[in-house]
Amino acid sequence: MPFIKVDLDDAQEQDLVPEGEYNLRIVKAEDGESQAGNEMTTVFIKVEDSPIPNPGLIKHWITYPDPNTPADQRNMRLVDIKRFLTVFGVAHEGGGFNSDDLVGATGKCLVIQEESKLDGNNYNRLRLPRLKKTGQAVAEGGERRRRRAG
Repeated sequence: MPFIKVDLDDAQEQDLVPEGEYNLRIVKAEDGESQAGNEMTTVFIKVEDSPIPNPGLIKHWITYPDPNTPADQRNMRLVDIKRFLTVFGVAHEGGGFNSDDLVGATGKCLVIQEESKLDGNNYNRLRLPRLKKTGQAVAEGGERRRRRAG
């Protein structure tokens, strides 16, 4: 490959936002598989009201249970999915949801800083609110805004 001239002097990593509750928007969702071969969706979330100028995107993984998932893990995954969808106001009636509906969805949620067990770095993560007995999240539900083609 030939020499690529690009000025990298000003390149810098994005910063963590301080822990707190923020307005969030899903900017990207990629369906794929986990390292263990399970179906999952990787979601990239922008902090809309960041107090810092260069916030990083928050990465969140939705892992789906399969018929071989143990009952306790199955329930944990289902609760996590429902919490996430409720916070972002994504419809989940009729036995599921459409992952295409994730991009553009907004919500408000507590964002924390957490150290990764894999690399020791700190990352922003969502702290999803517990569900009420009626199935609604304690936090405000998000609103859905679709991007229009054109």
